[in-house]
Amino acid sequence: MGTGFRIATEWLNFLPEFLEGTTSLWFEQYMEKLKGSWINITKAIVKEFFVKNIYQNIILKLSQLKQGALELVRKYK
Repeated sequence: MGTGFRIATEWLNFLPEFLEGTTSLWFEQYMEKLKGSWINITKAIVKEFFVKNIYQNIILKLSQLKQGALELVRKYK
């Protein structure tokens, strides 16, 4: 299967096959609200999951930082 040009309706048909759990449920609800607009759905996915995940990952990394022996605090600026 090539990676050639696909129309939005084809992408909308493929997408649910790759989603799991809460993302899948969210997508089903969102599809009903947007009536299948690919551009709006992709923007909403980024806003709903990508931005939140970046923040959560940053907090997780910060919570796991440990100052090592002979390390200066300013290193973590």
